[in-house]
Amino acid sequence: MMREKKTGSIFGGMLLAAGLLFTVPAYGEEVPEGTVITAQNLKSLLDKTFEGETIQSLIPENFQWQIRTKGLTMKLAHTKPHPKDPKWVAAAERNRDAVTLDDANLLNGWEAGPPFPAIDLQDPKAGRKVMWNMYLGKQRGDNQEFPDVVIAMINGKTGLERVQKQFFKRSFARGALRRDNGAAENKRIIEKSLVVQTSPQDLKGNGLVLIRYLNGDPDWLLAYAVAARKVRRFSGDFWMDKLGSTDYLADDVLVLSAHPTWYADFKIIAKKKILVVANSAEPFWKKNGDTPQERFPVFDLKTAPYWNPVDEWEPREVYVIEGTTPERHPYSRKVLYVDAEQWTPYLGEYFTPKGKLWKTTIQGHHVFPVEDDPEGSVLWATWAVLSDFLVDHASVLITSKDTKFNTDLKPSEVNLKAVKKAKW
Repeated sequence: MMREKKTGSIFGGMLLAAGLLFTVPAYGEEVPEGTVITAQNLKSLLDKTFEGETIQSLIPENFQWQIRTKGLTMKLAHTKPHPKDPKWVAAAERNRDAVTLDDANLLNGWEAGPPFPAIDLQDPKAGRKVMWNMYLGKQRGDNQEFPDVVIAMINGKTGLERVQKQFFKRSFARGALRRDNGAAENKRIIEKSLVVQTSPQDLKGNGLVLIRYLNGDPDWLLAYAVAARKVRRFSGDFWMDKLGSTDYLADDVLVLSAHPTWYADFKIIAKKKILVVANSAEPFWKKNGDTPQERFPVFDLKTAPYWNPVDEWEPREVYVIEGTTPERHPYSRKVLYVDAEQWTPYLGEYFTPKGKLWKTTIQGHHVFPVEDDPEGSVLWATWAVLSDFLVDHASVLITSKDTKFNTDLKPSEVNLKAVKKAKW
């Protein structure tokens, strides 16, 4: 249950000819699109195929376990290619021979786009390079505005407990493809983000500003408490700390949010196809729903453990990356499943210091347009669930359809003044 095993082809009949023994792969029948994989039919489907790959190979072992024992289901959908922003593609090509890693695993020569568009599996730094691509190279836009984000806390035995709402803004000081975000003035700063709580009442108006650095310096955090009208400043290892009353560590946001140099090591376990939610059928929450289930249609809030997504899963080729955590980190390691073209992470597995499965995360993605540029596109997670199996609890996050990319937001406008003046 705890570790994904590398499995080869399923071998059928044996052919003995010219004194040599050959094995011939025997593939099962193809499963039709729309089939829903459940605990009841999983075993009977494992040897069958979808888009030429066995169901066994398409579902990582720890997610098969969730299907068998935790009620997870997967509705099969054919792979839908993601659009590729031409400016993003051009930036990747420029990086092909221009970007390198130094002895400290920091970048040389990067301006924008995926730093390492071609990954050599024999390269001893291949895992670290995939993580740099994930950190900097996703189709992310030059800035992001999420005006209505919901975080729901769910008990695996009793269901929905409470809901928080917030708005979130992020502007990238480095790596912008369409806007001058001040990269010449902000050579150290890579991005600035702000979050303001809009509910419940006891949290309303609280906010923070996060500043991140390209060279791996510790993040800088400014936290504002509206009731006390006070600001607290943090710098250091708070990225390993728990995020409020949620099940997330700060490092769990977007599967892994740490700077690529902060982990002890990253290595590629495999490159393979797996089932992921790459084009969510229900990407947003619905404000006008009368019940929690109507407001959050992508999550099954009626069936224990009340946090499983109900969406379409399609095959995508991913790098399976094992990250070894630094000392003091609550986990011993993370396993990530990162798109081999888009560099976005779909799934994550987090392990205790003794190597036992602790948490998993699933992210559902959506393709967004870019403001004022019909050729542009962004691929971003619109919902996520992080499940903590040790305490039978989960936190789900889902965004609204009002999400926008490449607005006029500049890094200089992401500051404590904006948090204090926010309308909530």
